[in-house]
Amino acid sequence: MAQGATAGHAALRGTRFALTKFGPPALPATLVTRSVLHDRLTAGAGQRLTVVAGSAGAGKSVLLASWAAARPPGMTCWLSCDRADADPVRFWAGFAEAPRAIGPGFGADAANLLAMDRTMSADVTASIANDAAKLPAGSAVIVDDFHFAAAAAAPDMTNLAERWPTETVQLVLAGRYDPPLRQHRLRMSGQLCEIRDRDMYFSLSESRDLLANFGVQMSDAHLALLHQRSEGWPVVLQMAALSLRGNTDPARLARVLEVHGQVIADYFVSEVLEQQPPELAQFMLDTSILTGVLTADACAAVTERQDAAVLLHAIDTAHLFLVVLDDDRTSFRYHRLVRRVLRAELHARDRSREQVLQLRAAEWFEATGDARRAAYHYLAAQQADRALALIQDRVVPDFLHVPTMPEPLVLNVADPSVLAQTPERLLGLATHLLLSGDTARGGEYLDLLERAGKIQPGSGLAARFAAFQSFRYAVAGQLETAVQQALAARAAQDLTHHTDEWNAAIPLMLIRVYTCLGDFPAAEREAAAALAAPDVAESVRLVMVPGARALALFEAGYLAEAADAAEAADAEAQRLGFGHHFLAVDHLRVLSGLALERRDLDAAEHLTERVLSITEQRRPLFEFLALLDRAQIWAVRGQIRDALTTVEAARQVLTSAASPVLLAQADEQEALLRLSLGDTRSPAELASNLPAARRGLLLARVALAAGDDHGVQQHLQGAALGDLTPRQALMRQVLLAAAAIERGDPAAASLLGSALHVARSQGFLNTFVTTAPQVASYLVEHAAHLRSDPFIDTLVAAALEVRAAQPGAAPSSRVLAEPLTAAEDRVLQLLPTSSYLQIADTLYISRNTVKTHLRSIYQKLGVASRSEALERAVDLRLL
Repeated sequence: MAQGATAGHAALRGTRFALTKFGPPALPATLVTRSVLHDRLTAGAGQRLTVVAGSAGAGKSVLLASWAAARPPGMTCWLSCDRADADPVRFWAGFAEAPRAIGPGFGADAANLLAMDRTMSADVTASIANDAAKLPAGSAVIVDDFHFAAAAAAPDMTNLAERWPTETVQLVLAGRYDPPLRQHRLRMSGQLCEIRDRDMYFSLSESRDLLANFGVQMSDAHLALLHQRSEGWPVVLQMAALSLRGNTDPARLARVLEVHGQVIADYFVSEVLEQQPPELAQFMLDTSILTGVLTADACAAVTERQDAAVLLHAIDTAHLFLVVLDDDRTSFRYHRLVRRVLRAELHARDRSREQVLQLRAAEWFEATGDARRAAYHYLAAQQADRALALIQDRVVPDFLHVPTMPEPLVLNVADPSVLAQTPERLLGLATHLLLSGDTARGGEYLDLLERAGKIQPGSGLAARFAAFQSFRYAVAGQLETAVQQALAARAAQDLTHHTDEWNAAIPLMLIRVYTCLGDFPAAEREAAAALAAPDVAESVRLVMVPGARALALFEAGYLAEAADAAEAADAEAQRLGFGHHFLAVDHLRVLSGLALERRDLDAAEHLTERVLSITEQRRPLFEFLALLDRAQIWAVRGQIRDALTTVEAARQVLTSAASPVLLAQADEQEALLRLSLGDTRSPAELASNLPAARRGLLLARVALAAGDDHGVQQHLQGAALGDLTPRQALMRQVLLAAAAIERGDPAAASLLGSALHVARSQGFLNTFVTTAPQVASYLVEHAAHLRSDPFIDTLVAAALEVRAAQPGAAPSSRVLAEPLTAAEDRVLQLLPTSSYLQIADTLYISRNTVKTHLRSIYQKLGVASRSEALERAVDLRLL
């Protein structure tokens, strides 16, 4: 690997990179050379793009690092991405810096352009491509962990890949999921080299080599059995090797051979932990109580060992499932599964020691000023009074200033009858629970506080109580009650004239509630009130309020303004570290909706999954809305049955007391899905619960599907619809044009042209092509007669996709176009008898990973739903 890229070369003012960003990870002493994969990577030279995509732990980085080490010196440059590279300017600055290891002066012009404009442009892309053409022939540029930057960098990377000088330099992108770079076009033209999970599974001989590198020998029969049960996954083989290293006990071998993927956690303690030196094993158990980051200082405080740094280093170098969090290798965390196993083992072995460790951690975090973590450990140490004293006043300010979400609290030691005697502390605890996502228990403590009758009316405590009653009801989807409580809280605040950051809760919640209720002027008033508050937190001023405004603009149909606000909020969220915080939910939903409108379905779904990861099983209102977003994306993909299931799942998130306005949103989505399946009766019934404009538009679509031209005209009369948002007004135009097309009216072309003009000027692509199937068909059939320009070309392509995604359009092939991977097959085998959550638990993967595998399975089977997948899998003898 060529050396020479340095942090000092960064041309952008304020942009600094660690040296390790431009070098591959160190190769382990137990490395198994993957010659076949090396050859495949080498064969990617001359192709437009090489993609290495696989799940976490699949061995992507080690594979690429070993390939780079085997290449001629001075011919390879490396860029490691991290979360900071979600900022596109930072990513491209790093991308321009990396090749200087083999081409001094590379990217200087691009960096200057970035420094001036602070944005990517066609000129920057062209400059990078031109500089790449000057690199030594046979060079390679490797971008590792590209998934961190993909969402922001994909459009420009797509343009760069199309201009990349393939005859000179090989471009390699590696990440946990496919980069959204129009890979299907490259694949069809033979310009894509791909290595995926299934390619990185260890073969039988590679498994033998890995075990031998750990000093483990076993018979061919035993090796074959281990390989079969591990399915070639490196992590399972490594755990087996660690267990067997230096041991020839037949009983231990027998236990190792019983290992299956779903019981890795069960055997970790006995087969890995107990094989370590006693002091190292105890250190791992003791430090497992720490939340978040492991540092030498924190570990020393908890364990009272002066050699904490040495032991952390020993765990790291022994590859004992410690994740490095910084370039200097001073901050770590345990693999989440391993930490849970260690915590459970510590609790089972010595509960009194566990309590002492928790108390040490609490006192250390309190001394460092981290009240949130200190309170967590005080409660775990059964020191409830000390925990609640810390939480009492800091809970809201910490929520607004600390980017990480609060850890769930251990509350089995907090006696409710005692807590009721200190209302300030009880309110602080209830607020912490609500903000950390434990809505049910937070509500219970608020009810306890109200029954205790210790809140003085008109006091500051009364204002705080009402504010978080409002938060509680809003998060539960009881919008009207939330507004009443918020207004009561505001009245109490006006009486006391007391101002602090707790006051921000009222406008911050009301912005979102009014947006859900469709009262956009009221949402704007609350946004202004939030910004006018004294000493407003940066996260509120730069992330939450712009994001909430963006959502109100998007729902009202003002896409350009919504995009500007959402992108600004996202940039600030990344800068401040709030990209995965509850405050980021609104702008992430807007960015997803905008991606869906331009029919970038992968980006839309990825953003929605991010929202669900923040809200899932913790904040009912926002999970409900995100599930409806996902149902809409799946509907556009043609996965109608899955979308219907998701709408029903969204309903289950809310209680029966939820606002009718929210339930009407689910009714409207279900109606549109059932209408796409040819059902006109159910949609007409569901329309009765909708507001006038949405009801009229839905009934017009039902009438259009039934061939009732008079009904279409009647439902689309202006008086019947009332005031329309820009999106609704466009839908009305499209439906009128569709009715004209259906009856053969010569005015259809003119009506469609008017609607087309509106769609172009306001940025509505998906809305235009999905409102009425007649319009999509008309565009496809008359494409040759339409004036060609980028928008029309995109519109026609989208119309073709809409027609292909309609129910009944699935391919009739009796064979798979592409075989299932081993991971996909494992998911498929569990599909007939398990829910998504059960599959995730059985295979020790996340729900989002299950969904990703299922999408790929559906695509390969050529189906759109679970039931269709099972039927086709049986037909193909996969089940």
